[in-house]
Amino acid sequence: MSILTYARSLGIGLLLPILSSSCAYRFTNTAMRSPLGIQTLAVEAVWDNSREVIPHELLWSAVQREIVRNGRVTLTNQDEADALMVVSITKAKVTPIGTPSQETLSKDPSVLDTNKGTPESYRNLRRAGSWTTAEGIMFTVHVNVYDLKSRALLFNRDYSSSIAFKSMRPVTITPTESAFLNYEEALQAQFKAASNSMANSIVNDFLM
Repeated sequence: MSILTYARSLGIGLLLPILSSSCAYRFTNTAMRSPLGIQTLAVEAVWDNSREVIPHELLWSAVQREIVRNGRVTLTNQDEADALMVVSITKAKVTPIGTPSQETLSKDPSVLDTNKGTPESYRNLRRAGSWTTAEGIMFTVHVNVYDLKSRALLFNRDYSSSIAFKSMRPVTITPTESAFLNYEEALQAQFKAASNSMANSIVNDFLM
């Protein structure tokens, strides 16, 4: 009796094709383990403790996108999370940079009781006679990650970043009526880029 006939008599024959066809390799990311057994992570809305008006919500979005992209933990809400990441902007400063352009201080018309100048003829007080066409933003961020079960502090680190953007353009390029909109768009674009870079550092440092 052949081996195949004997195997069939024992009912093993049906298993042979399955066993022979199941020899395959499977690649997984099991080597990429999450830190301290954390499987799910929530990110609290960014606390902005600075006195500057900056689009801090962009940093919150950037951190969440980076966690999803990294893939080592699952992003979820605080009620279902193993750990909570708290991101705080501790300091921020917006300052003009570059060489100031001087505006003559004699532009203001003389004020007489009989001949008062029109509002358009007076110097723009916001420029105060000197301005630049670029601004710089420096901001510092503190990050804590807490284990929501044990209340232990898992991660504690500070980060800082600085960016520059074109805050003013000639009237021939940007009409005066659109100057504020141009300023806001430039600020948001550069802050978003800085937030993406910082979020990458934060997530990689925590999940390394």
